[in-house]
Amino acid sequence: MSTETQTVQTETINFKDFDKGYAPFAEALRSLGFDWQIARTEDLKGFCRVHGSEPQLFFRLPAAGPGQAEATESSVLSDLWSGISETLAVIRQKQPGKLIKVRSMQLDGSTLTFTVS
Repeated sequence: MSTETQTVQTETINFKDFDKGYAPFAEALRSLGFDWQIARTEDLKGFCRVHGSEPQLFFRLPAAGPGQAEATESSVLSDLWSGISETLAVIRQKQPGKLIKVRSMQLDGSTLTFTVS
């Protein structure tokens, strides 16, 4: 299926501010070779690795099947950005007062794993 997993550093991406964070996030995904059209046929999964723990599934975006709105690059990337932002909000609630950032992302087919610390 996929050849090898690639990693990109994301410490400079602002996941709190869509206007500032979206463009660098989209560029990071493109640099990983992410093909947004995979969302038409496969569920996209977002795993999170916090402080070196085993990755845990935090969100799943269902494939755009028949009867659903047509997927576009913008809609797919926006949904992924929102999934990561919401995940960070959940982690911050569990660790108040700590600076929580996505340090890197890995892509393996339709699975995105991001490392948070």
